Amino acid sequence: MLRSVKNSLLRTKGFGLSPAIAQSKWRSRRLLILCYHGVAMGDEHASHPEMFLPASDFERRLEILKSFGANVLPLGEAVRHLKEGTLPPRSVSLTFDDGWADFYVTAYPALRKYGFPATVYQTTYYCFFNRPIYLFALRHMLWSRRESVIAGHKISFLPEVLDLRTEEVRGATMTRIWDEMRSRNFSGKQRDEFAAELAATIGFDYADMTRQRLFHLMNPEEVAAISAGGIDVQLHTHRHRTPVNRDLFVQEIEENRRYLSELTGKNHIVHFCYPCGANQPAFLPWLRESGVVSATTCEHAIASSSDDPLLLPRLLDQSGISDDAFEAWLSGFMAFMPRRAVPRMEVAPE
Repeated sequence: MLRSVKNSLLRTKGFGLSPAIAQSKWRSRRLLILCYHGVAMGDEHASHPEMFLPASDFERRLEILKSFGANVLPLGEAVRHLKEGTLPPRSVSLTFDDGWADFYVTAYPALRKYGFPATVYQTTYYCFFNRPIYLFALRHMLWSRRESVIAGHKISFLPEVLDLRTEEVRGATMTRIWDEMRSRNFSGKQRDEFAAELAATIGFDYADMTRQRLFHLMNPEEVAAISAGGIDVQLHTHRHRTPVNRDLFVQEIEENRRYLSELTGKNHIVHFCYPCGANQPAFLPWLRESGVVSATTCEHAIASSSDDPLLLPRLLDQSGISDDAFEAWLSGFMAFMPRRAVPRMEVAPE
């Protein structure tokens, strides 16, 4: 019942309230920061709908932004205007977490077509070790073989018979693999080698997936190219982790910043995104100490000047969000609607 009422409100734009909110002083004092991860090059969105948008859906989002008359601002400029209370009406900023290879292939050309600025929060370990990020690759492989029962394999820590026909078993298999790799402290190279072994075991073409560069991050040349083309490249830690230890945390920031500065030739790298949105009060002084002036979370809300600049909320845009809901976020109407909790993000490997 509640869902049908909500859908009716979204379809009718709150019976006329949504356009009024979009033009209000309340909305003009707020910044909608949109968060994206991947824009699919293949069928990544089928196995990871919370992480990857189909390219056609992403371009439709950009068309909605244009039709809505959104003022799409560079993140640093938008954060400054938010603090000063000088935002233009219907302000929006676009952010992309992780720096997936598909940003260069699909998102970047679309952004250039519409003339929209964007920020990429680039984690750097898998930028240089440019192989599939194994956690996502493994899940995709198991999903792709979801009608299979595998017996007689030689992977000792997995059940003798792998029945991949249910999401529950595929999830349990992922957990076993994750635990084993962490307990044995596998390097990135060892994890990649295991992914290839598992692919051969279940009959998945791992070489073809790597040729397509699915689940890769941008390589150094691509990061340099988007930066030269006007994309703002900012901090996301080196190994996509936030250790609850001051020295290790600051090291992650500084190592990430050093690599990004080398890749982009730029030194003003002062905006940060918490990997998986995970943040703790202890992180805030460490970020300030590291010269970070803004940090974004995965909390679904529209940012206001009362928000701590190191805890800025965003909308995690994904396949489950309808065009009507997306427009309600742009107008600000969604801020007055009841919402479900934000789904947890997958943890990318350390």
